[in-house]
Amino acid sequence: MITPPSIPSSFAETLLRYMDEKALTAEELRKRLTQLSEQHRINQQTFTELLLSLSQIDPTPALGIYVGRMARPEDFGLVGYLLTACSTLGQALTRYGRFQPLVLSTLNTNVEKYRDIVSHQWDLGEVEETISAEFSVSVFITLYQTLIGKAIAPEMVAFPFAKPKHYKMYSAILGCPVYFDANKLQVDIPAKLMLMTISSSDPFLRRVFLQQAESMLTLAQENYKDSDLFVSQLQEYILEAIQDGDTRAVTVASRMNYSLRTFYRMLSQRDLNYRNVLAHMRKRLAKKYLADPRLTPTDVALLLGYSEQSAFNRAFKDWTGITPGAFRQRMLKH
Repeated sequence: MITPPSIPSSFAETLLRYMDEKALTAEELRKRLTQLSEQHRINQQTFTELLLSLSQIDPTPALGIYVGRMARPEDFGLVGYLLTACSTLGQALTRYGRFQPLVLSTLNTNVEKYRDIVSHQWDLGEVEETISAEFSVSVFITLYQTLIGKAIAPEMVAFPFAKPKHYKMYSAILGCPVYFDANKLQVDIPAKLMLMTISSSDPFLRRVFLQQAESMLTLAQENYKDSDLFVSQLQEYILEAIQDGDTRAVTVASRMNYSLRTFYRMLSQRDLNYRNVLAHMRKRLAKKYLADPRLTPTDVALLLGYSEQSAFNRAFKDWTGITPGAFRQRMLKH
């Protein structure tokens, strides 16, 4: 079974913020959103259904745009943290294009650069609900405006749905010309914005987040083809646990919504041992990170969730028979 398309669960917080902003009660929806926000990811279809449920409670025209304005960079998960650590908007959006599958695995993105604009286009594939397209455009615009700290409007926005009754309000809300019945979702932004700096830029954190995102992207691409959904999710949760510094089986089991007993039974049915799976992933990541000369041994230990470099050194020698330093020298010779 192929892993279904999903988004970070933190986007549930975006909907909750909107409900707070509008003082909407809707206890059942709030409860559902709160439960989902505690998970790792949300099925894309489930999120669309949540947006539709919200529209029934608050039937505001162009609702998806208003809800999307509640988004924050951290709602994009690791990708959002990476973007806030970038130096310029151009660097951030380049990273966003590369790692967007970590936000939505099946999204097909195309970026075209002209003299005065940079056009971002998304092929939604199957027909999306209007509110989902509105939300997608809005969170992207909100993201780039938040990164540069200025509410500079796009040059143009295009939606792949028919012109709605209240079509004029779209231009008023977004501050730019808006077109409908387009082949793709499209947001064109002024090219000059690419040079604008990001105040939260941090070279060290950018390097750390970049390496984590690279690993997650590779894992996500492998897992999308994996026939075992449990194993795919297990690897994703272990990677998240490594980043958080708590790799205990009880923690990973809880995040996957399994009791520890059921978790071990699922592993046993696949002839897997949790410690071995964890060690295998750390070993694989360690080799990947050590192959990058820009990362210091301390950086690598941090990326693998070790509080001390000495603990990483011991573990790596147990895995490979040589120290991290010796492995790196061997790599450099080749």
